[in-house]
Amino acid sequence: LCSQQRALVVSYQLLLVLTASCRVFPKVVDMADVPAGYVNGCGHEFDPKEAEKSGKLTKDDPIQEHYKKGGFFGSITGAFGDKKTMYCHHMTTDCEPAVRAAKRQNIDCKTAEEVWNVIGRKPCCGRFAYDSKSGKLKCGAVVKKDHDNTCNGDTCLFVASGLDCPVPTWAHK
Repeated sequence: LCSQQRALVVSYQLLLVLTASCRVFPKVVDMADVPAGYVNGCGHEFDPKEAEKSGKLTKDDPIQEHYKKGGFFGSITGAFGDKKTMYCHHMTTDCEPAVRAAKRQNIDCKTAEEVWNVIGRKPCCGRFAYDSKSGKLKCGAVVKKDHDNTCNGDTCLFVASGLDCPVPTWAHK
């Protein structure tokens, strides 16, 4: 590595340490702040390797653009696997993007209950994060002002159906 590349690697490692130290004490969320009838992180696991192998969500899938970080540091951290927030409700239990699953099944959701039926899980406002024990993405709680707003008509079946997204706005950066 040249000196500039080493400096970038050291800067990135420092960024990881600082980020990890900031997350030791997450921003506490009162359960009253979570939408009624929802859990804040259901523990559902999503296996990106399995999704890639099955073809349900490949690395070159156009939907991946919604989860790429922008800017100079985004391109650096993205090279190490850092992505924008993917919410639990973006993927079905079968590891397929929910919007795509509804279109494939020719389902036009009119209610939140119909959306959750397509997704195949109970209502959750959590987000996926890497779980080092399993090597998969695992749904965990959202915290205040810490997550990207990646819900749109391509990623979020609620938005695509003209419904309110279940992620509380206080969770967005």
